[in-house]
Amino acid sequence: MSTVGSRFREFKQAVHLLRSEADHKVLSHGLATIVVVIGSGAFAALSPLVLKSLVDGVAASAQATAVSPWPPALPYGVGYLLLLLAGRVLADIRPLLSGAINQRLHSRLTQRFFDQVLRLPMGYLLKRRSGELQHSLDLASAGAQLMISHLVGSLLPVTVELVTMTCVLIHLGQPALVAVFGVAALAYLVIFSTGARWMGHAAHGVSKSSLAMYAQLGEGLAHLETLRYFNAEEQAQQRLKEATSLLEQRWMRLNRLNVLIALAASGTFATSMGACLLIGANAVARHAMSIGEFVLTTVYALQIVQPLESLGTAARDLARALGYMRPLVDLLSEPLSADSTAGAIHTPTNAAGSPRAPAVRFENLHFGYHPDRPVIKGIDLDVPAGSTMAIVGRSGSGKSSLARLLMRLYSPQSGRILLDGRAIESIAVAELRGALISVVPQETALLHETIAGNIALGTPAATRDDILLAASSAQLDEVIGTLPQGLDTPVGERGMQLSGGERQRVGIARAMLRRPGLYLLDEPTSMLDSKTEREILKSLRSLAAGATMIVIAHRLSTIMDADEIVVLDDGRVRERGSHRSLLAKNGFYAQMWRQQMAGSA
Repeated sequence: MSTVGSRFREFKQAVHLLRSEADHKVLSHGLATIVVVIGSGAFAALSPLVLKSLVDGVAASAQATAVSPWPPALPYGVGYLLLLLAGRVLADIRPLLSGAINQRLHSRLTQRFFDQVLRLPMGYLLKRRSGELQHSLDLASAGAQLMISHLVGSLLPVTVELVTMTCVLIHLGQPALVAVFGVAALAYLVIFSTGARWMGHAAHGVSKSSLAMYAQLGEGLAHLETLRYFNAEEQAQQRLKEATSLLEQRWMRLNRLNVLIALAASGTFATSMGACLLIGANAVARHAMSIGEFVLTTVYALQIVQPLESLGTAARDLARALGYMRPLVDLLSEPLSADSTAGAIHTPTNAAGSPRAPAVRFENLHFGYHPDRPVIKGIDLDVPAGSTMAIVGRSGSGKSSLARLLMRLYSPQSGRILLDGRAIESIAVAELRGALISVVPQETALLHETIAGNIALGTPAATRDDILLAASSAQLDEVIGTLPQGLDTPVGERGMQLSGGERQRVGIARAMLRRPGLYLLDEPTSMLDSKTEREILKSLRSLAAGATMIVIAHRLSTIMDADEIVVLDDGRVRERGSHRSLLAKNGFYAQMWRQQMAGSA
């Protein structure tokens, strides 16, 4: 009972998902499809009835002594041909309508999936592989196509056809035939309902293995360079082989179930067909049925198999569809990140209209990617408006985690961050990441776009002159001058056609273009040589004059002029002060400084 209830809940969730994505185009095509399939079902059921009249008319003509230029069976022949033609035409039109529904739903599901992924918590996404996420959409699209195909294209016309045939058989006055058809229908129902339950479990196994295989494949393709660096191609191939082997086994189980269900249905068909022929022949011998009626019941005995098997196929495929759609339904059921909620945008501006430099306060922050492994342990910091604070420390001390919290990629377990006294949770994400803060992350990620497109990412209204100024400030002039298409040169997948330093400069130009009130720089020049680093920092200070700056740095020479330097160690503030005062303390910072100076000597 629990399994049936679970299947019903899954079916409701899947139908709710499809219904929520059905816009007016889907509904109009769906209505047209329903009209077509009802018509085709009615024509399919009525054509044998006209065939019966045709056969009886032909038999009567053969026994008649007078020869007529217009046989009495001619109208039935014309009617039979018209019904067959109408049924064929409607069947030919149906794929056009259902195809439009499927494509529209695929488009809507893709948009819904992408919107959901963009707003899911980073903690959830870090546990999933990109190939797995994307393939859940592919599976759901295939499942949706199966559901639409059967809900509209099979179940409805089959129901019309079965009801019509049952009424005709009852009208013939042959209760034995009605009983045979009823028993056959019941047998099909038992076979296919049982098979659907088995198929649902098997399809869910296929979808899980398919997700794992595509995740493995996507991961390998995304890290080809790393695999070659470490001669790990064979290891990656072995992992993919194991995933594909498991998927193959589960597909084989699914296919074996298909065959078993089909064999059971074939046995039911042969038994019911034999019984119909025996009953019909006996009725003709007793003159209780005409030759035309015998033909009608024989055609129905053959024809009833198709709708019953269509129902069985629909039940089987719906079970598969639920298994395919389950990963996406689960994904769409995940709670969204707190930063996805919109708030009112009211960015304070200065006299020039640019965002005003905010004061920043980190208040008793506690945070860990896993609750039992804290990264930040009770940090209290104040960054005055318009000042530059540098945050330094060894790897793992919590520097980059502070940046992620400030950008609301994660939420602290306790404590809060304030901008000009406003808790960042109350600030709309579009305002926080669009107007208030520009970030240069530790690793600059570029899209498969042009250099200009990557610089203007998130700033679609930027003019060509704005982009050129930002590129020049980031010391990209020389690089752009050597490229065949200049700013319009594509950078390739993940920007791999540029060097690491060039990618970093594009990231710096992207931040400069926004002219925000707060710059967040996470080791922004780690891939640059000292000369380029000094020139870029000089341009950045000029453009960011008056803005608040938080600089996370490993290279201490880049933050000597900061108003305050904060030294983190094990998630806590260990020291703070200016460069000179920290050296005078001869503590942790001074030790780091001497180590770096000795290494650069």
